[in-house]
Amino acid sequence: MTRKTAAGAVLITVMVAGLVIIGFRANAANSPVAASGSGVPTSLVAVTRRDLTDRLDVNGTLGYGATTLVPNHLGGTITSEAALGSVVDRGQALYYVDAKPVTLMFGATPAYRDFRLGMSDGPDVKELEQNLLALGYANSNNLKATGHFDSYDVAAIERWQKAVGLTQDGIVPWGRVVFEPTAIRINAQEVEVGASAGPGQGVLEVTSTQHVVTIDLDARRQSLAIAGASVTVTLPSGQAVPGKISDVGKVATAPASGNSPATIKVFVTLDDPTAGGSVDQAPVTVGLASQTKKAVLAVPIDALLVLAGGGYAVEVDHNGVRAEVPVTTGLFAEGMVEITGQGISEGTMVVVPAQ
Repeated sequence: MTRKTAAGAVLITVMVAGLVIIGFRANAANSPVAASGSGVPTSLVAVTRRDLTDRLDVNGTLGYGATTLVPNHLGGTITSEAALGSVVDRGQALYYVDAKPVTLMFGATPAYRDFRLGMSDGPDVKELEQNLLALGYANSNNLKATGHFDSYDVAAIERWQKAVGLTQDGIVPWGRVVFEPTAIRINAQEVEVGASAGPGQGVLEVTSTQHVVTIDLDARRQSLAIAGASVTVTLPSGQAVPGKISDVGKVATAPASGNSPATIKVFVTLDDPTAGGSVDQAPVTVGLASQTKKAVLAVPIDALLVLAGGGYAVEVDHNGVRAEVPVTTGLFAEGMVEITGQGISEGTMVVVPAQ
């Protein structure tokens, strides 16, 4: 049996997933230096049993996800706004109308009416009660979050009004509080300070406080995007960080031109919410898993030898005695290759070029 030998390195060309993987290795006999005299040192590595995942790299944008508008429902003049890029949390002011705060509170149901005695029960009332309790303006002894507005709600509202500088009348007019599910980030100011604010007018454009990667994925590759699947995100700094697919769009977007494929939106969150720093609208690369094989025998790609008659082998070392063993290759991924062959098992020592 023969194999190709070179003074430097030997090309190994393998087609996998449409990519050409090239490996190099010189002939190494029973010495740590190639017998051909190439001077290429070698070392030994063990065959390992591991999972291999082939990944397709796609482009994405690291930002803060979709934007929404905070509408105003009070008449007057905008006298102050939360700063661009700042995070507004529960109980904090989003903006001021006539020097009085419009306050963020947490809830899924938007505010749509005044809060006052005599109003009907509802989920918006319960949200207001939950926030008054969470902010410390009431406790379990003097307010229950039942969704029924009564004198206990009035007392808690008056305590809140005193704290934020509002008239203590126990009434919260529509527009004085804004309900959002969580804290929000100020992405844009739609109205300048000093401008008049009309009912229904969008004042602030806001986003989530957490980074999200948005991918316009070729709809033909939709099968690679599975909600909950782990991915690798390469940041502008070159750092690779883990993430997960949080959502996959259901509707494809038609291409802008006839030469472009239809796309679907794919959203990825970072496992470490702080990994992306404070960057916004930054290009990133996302590695989507295109194929995974579990518990296969694998060696570094450069352990492969090209045989003169075709096919591949690895050079096995048994206590210093080396011999070529033909192998069948499987998946190439992560700098490794899946192999099977006579006598090849987990822990078998094979020859590779020294690093």
